[in-house]
Amino acid sequence: MSSTTQTPHTSRQRRETMYERYLRTDELLDLQKPADERLHPDELTFQVVHQTFELWWKMTVQQLRLATEQLGSGSYGEAARALRRAVSAQGVVSQAMRQLEFVSPADFLVIRTGLGDGSGADSPGFRAILRAAPDLWDAFEGALNREQTTLVDIYAAPQTHPALYDCAEQLTDFDEIFHVFRAAHLKLAQRNLGLQATGTGGTPMEMLARTLGDLLFPSLWEARDALLARVQAQQGSTDLSNATGHGNS
Repeated sequence: MSSTTQTPHTSRQRRETMYERYLRTDELLDLQKPADERLHPDELTFQVVHQTFELWWKMTVQQLRLATEQLGSGSYGEAARALRRAVSAQGVVSQAMRQLEFVSPADFLVIRTGLGDGSGADSPGFRAILRAAPDLWDAFEGALNREQTTLVDIYAAPQTHPALYDCAEQLTDFDEIFHVFRAAHLKLAQRNLGLQATGTGGTPMEMLARTLGDLLFPSLWEARDALLARVQAQQGSTDLSNATGHGNS
C-alpha cells in the first residue's frame, strides 16, 4: 500500500464581504499610486485628499441639481433641505484640505513634479459646481417671480415667505463656504510655494488672488446693500418728519 503525502491548502483566496462588494473597496483603494511608485510618502495624502474633494463635490452637484428641480416645482422647503446638505458637504471638503497642511513645502515640491501642469481649476467637481450655479440661480429667480416678490422684500420681511427666505440663506451659506474654500486653497498654495510663485496650472499667485472676488450668486450680496439703503432712506425720512413736526398726530 503506497502512502501519499497530502499538502494542506495554505493559500485560499480571501472571500469578499458584502460590505466590500457594495462599496467596491478593492477598486477604491486601488485608485492611489502604490507605495513603490510614489515620489514621496505624502503623495498618498495628496491623492486621497483631492479624490475626497471629487467624491463630495459629486454629491454636492447632485444636491444642487435637486434644489434646482425643487425650486422649479415650487417645493421650496425641499429645495432648502437639498441646499443645506450641499452646504454641509463643503465642511467635509474643507476639513480634508487641512491634511495637506502637514506636508512641508520641500516635500510638496517633490510631489508637485508628478502633477505636471495639472491644476485645481481642472477639477471635474469644481467645474461642475460652477456649471450648476447659473441654473440654480435661474430657478430661484423664477420662484421669486412666481411669488411676486423680490430678494430685498424677502430680507425686509422674512416671515412673508419663510421657505424662500430659507432658500436664500442656504444659497448665501453655499456661496460663502465655497468662497472660503477657494481662499483657503489659495492660502495653502502660497504656504507651499510662496507669494510670488506660479501655481501648478501656470497661473501666477496674483491672478489667482483676483478670483477671490468672484461670487456664485452676487445678487444675494447686492440685496443686502439694497436693504441697508432702504432702511437708511426710511430712517432718514422718519428723522426729517420728526424734525419738521410732521411725525406728530
